[in-house]
Amino acid sequence: MDKAIMELVDVIRDLVFVQGISGYEDSVRERILDYLRKFGEPRVDKLGNVYISLGEGEKHIAFMAHMDEIGMVVAHIEDNGFIRLKKLGGVDTRMLYGQYFEVFTKEGKRIPGVIGLKPPHISTENEMKSAPPIEDLYLDVGASSREEVLSMGISVLDPVRWVKQFYVLNNRYIVSRALDDRAGCAILIKLIENLKGKKLDKKVTFIFTLQEETGLRGARAITDRAIDELYAIDSVSSGDIPKVDYYLSPVSLGKGPVIRFIDARGANSLSLRRKVEEIASRNNIKIQEVFTGGSTDAAGTFDLGIPSLALCFPIRYTHTTVEMSSMEDMNNLIKLLEKIVQG
Repeated sequence: MDKAIMELVDVIRDLVFVQGISGYEDSVRERILDYLRKFGEPRVDKLGNVYISLGEGEKHIAFMAHMDEIGMVVAHIEDNGFIRLKKLGGVDTRMLYGQYFEVFTKEGKRIPGVIGLKPPHISTENEMKSAPPIEDLYLDVGASSREEVLSMGISVLDPVRWVKQFYVLNNRYIVSRALDDRAGCAILIKLIENLKGKKLDKKVTFIFTLQEETGLRGARAITDRAIDELYAIDSVSSGDIPKVDYYLSPVSLGKGPVIRFIDARGANSLSLRRKVEEIASRNNIKIQEVFTGGSTDAAGTFDLGIPSLALCFPIRYTHTTVEMSSMEDMNNLIKLLEKIVQG
């Protein structure tokens, strides 16, 4: 495996395991700041977005990626010790039951728990055919009373996330929870590393936003708005899996980074799209283009009047515990971003 790709994978692996569901980004922000301090003096705005800039000049371009991920919070603790949960972001209830979770307490503890499922032996035929709603699910941390749960340090509004794993498949793909968008953050960190020390004829700012998964809230409140071009580095769902109509998201792993020009929030900057197409063509970088659902921080900053465009790496199984992405696509995205800076 190429050294540059190995280094990128190491940063992604590090970031995905750090706690940082939407609204609770403190830990992942600190880890990102640890990386950025090697390159300069990052700053944090009042909401918690992170900024660092390189170079100087009249032109100002920016790249951003969101720090947060989907998850849940403790909503209520039953008298019998079972815990009710609420979702933060686009959590698919189908991937909750039969899974391991962690509760992150205010004191810094990580309390393991599980969401079980009524066994088939005592379920009706109709129950076996459908996924129960989150209102019917509960987190079991092995406690027999509310008091016992509280004594473990768990309280209402504590963040909850899946217990994570990280794999490299066939020396081509990485699989983990929260590649969306910790991989985007890692891509920006590696881009900064590649650019550091080079003479830049423009100001280049890198922004790490919060609460993208709950409404693009960090992007819509960035303080640095005197930007000529802004690129959101994020994921896009691929349609290259069985029993999926490919036209719904005609993107494949391994076929290059993706211009996500239109999504559920509308179109972004047409001029930036044309610019990136020309740069990719001139440098023989394969790209894909798509109109898909969902949205990215590019929509949030476009609403602020900043020309914005989403540049993405494809993911299979988005918002699941087994998000899968191509290391080659990510590496080629870094190359494309370098060319954008040089262009």
